[in-house]
Amino acid sequence: MKENNKISGFYEVGNQPPVTWLTLNRIAKWEEEVLSTQQYVPYIKVKRSPTVGKGSKVFNPESDQTHEVLSILETQLLRYLAFVPNIISVKTQYPLLPISKTLEIADAMSVKHPSYRPKGKHIRHALKVDQAVVMTSDFLIDYTDEEGELHQCALALKTVNDDGDFSDKAGRDLNIRNKLNIEAEFWRNDGVEWRLITSAQHFCEDDFARNLLEAEARSEREFGASLLQDIETRFNHWFSTSPHTSFAPLLKEIAGELGISTGEVRVAFWKLIWQQRLPVDISKEIIFNRPVPLGGKQWIWR
Repeated sequence: MKENNKISGFYEVGNQPPVTWLTLNRIAKWEEEVLSTQQYVPYIKVKRSPTVGKGSKVFNPESDQTHEVLSILETQLLRYLAFVPNIISVKTQYPLLPISKTLEIADAMSVKHPSYRPKGKHIRHALKVDQAVVMTSDFLIDYTDEEGELHQCALALKTVNDDGDFSDKAGRDLNIRNKLNIEAEFWRNDGVEWRLITSAQHFCEDDFARNLLEAEARSEREFGASLLQDIETRFNHWFSTSPHTSFAPLLKEIAGELGISTGEVRVAFWKLIWQQRLPVDISKEIIFNRPVPLGGKQWIWR
């Protein structure tokens, strides 16, 4: 990275957008926050991103971290990562630093690095130029494989249309593809696996997403270990002996057998789903007047 003599304080790589002190100060503030909190901090915050009401902050009590998710797709993936048991840690909005690396990759690819033009009365006129922005990966996860070996993987999430494109506009679609190529090369150079996750993935399908949301909402409900085990045993018995019993009568039967309310059995059902303790196919619709879809598998990150 070299200093641009035309504008004092600017740095650039090849023909890429320059890096200004606005960006360098933003990086420094993020690094200071990480040091002061002694834990990972998402580089992009919901309040700094134009998410149009689709972003949210999600606190994870197990890791004592707050995750920043900027879209419905990111929220769905975060929920799925909390659901599968072999995820060790999750970091959201992970910055690709130093910024010189992504600039050099973009220059080598002969594509433009992502950039922005700052606005606002408080911004000096000299800084109101097209300038490089820090790139981020939506997620960086640590997970264990079936042998217990630890792996790290960076994830990029994108919505695709029916044609498999990222945008109906050709120019924007190309810009997104260029950005993804830069991101993939950054992680490849670091020896870290990188994956593109799209809205066509199973965790985004309507029934799966709806069931997982319901299960997560009931997952914090407290049950005694013995009672929850009894409910699990009753469900498995009915699934094996009377698999065609509709969901509502099944709840009533188990409630009567255990002397508890049908509401408690229903909440326990979803808690057991979240813990992956019932052989239920959550990729299918679960409704009261039909049998529970069976044939569920163990969901893990592969």
